[in-house]
Amino acid sequence: MSNPLGSLKDISLVTNNFGDKSVFRDILLDWFRFLGGKPGEVVVVDCGSDAETQAMYWQLYQEGLIDKLQVIQSNHEDNYGGSETGYIQEYTAAAIASKPYILCFHADTLPYREGHDNWLEEAISYLDRDDVFSVGGSFNLPSKHHDAWLGWYYSNKCSLNFALMKRSTYMKAIHEFAGSFITSGFKEENPAEATNQSRYVLEVAFEEYIKRHNVYTLCKVEDPNWTVFHTNAHEDRLKKIREKYLARKGIERYINVGFSDAEPIPANALYYGQPPVALIKRLKIAFGQSSIGPYWRELKQRFSSRVGDSSEAVS
Repeated sequence: MSNPLGSLKDISLVTNNFGDKSVFRDILLDWFRFLGGKPGEVVVVDCGSDAETQAMYWQLYQEGLIDKLQVIQSNHEDNYGGSETGYIQEYTAAAIASKPYILCFHADTLPYREGHDNWLEEAISYLDRDDVFSVGGSFNLPSKHHDAWLGWYYSNKCSLNFALMKRSTYMKAIHEFAGSFITSGFKEENPAEATNQSRYVLEVAFEEYIKRHNVYTLCKVEDPNWTVFHTNAHEDRLKKIREKYLARKGIERYINVGFSDAEPIPANALYYGQPPVALIKRLKIAFGQSSIGPYWRELKQRFSSRVGDSSEAVS
């Protein structure tokens, strides 16, 4: 792995993470390769993972692959909501970063690059434009707002699965929307609760900032040699999907999913390595309507009633 040069040394690669101990190291190194080397700083904030996963973090820290590490026990007060309050760790990772630029990523989001050697330097230069909030992508649904120039497009979305931005912009956007919530130690009412999006308060803050300030996420048009795919998979399944991804198997239908101004339909979201959400729903419906469906429902009802009888007997 090359030493940080030029723009790379000014980047904090930040993430909050839970689990994925068998594949986290490999994915972290994938991001290093995608960027062109280890960035100036790597920040990992744990979300109450098990002891084996935390031991893996410490090993990476000792090897110099992680520069700032925060781990917590699963019963820590900052983990009171589990994955529903992961925004606390997401915010913390960026807050303790010290470089002028941050690149947010999640372990279930896979990068790939061959060539495109100047993409990062180019992306950082665009962050000085008045109309650019961040450089990102990894969208699973049509997300284009309007065209930018050849090879790039604008979106009014911003995903923490992959987002490069000025750290100052990140903090300004978050505090403009949720400042009192954050300074209360995340104890006051979550402002994203009004739209039933509490879990995604940081991304809601980004999109509100984008709206208010007339700025956008700038997205690079993907090709087979430069992609960032969100898998929504974890542990062993993520490990297998990563192997397939690096071998470039079946990537065609997932390239540039976001590069469309069609109506985004959540049921049609595409996650690399997994069946479309709509297909899963159709299979469930088909199963319920098949000849085995009534038998399965009866079996579940019998099991539930037996559990209830057992509970009454014990009481």
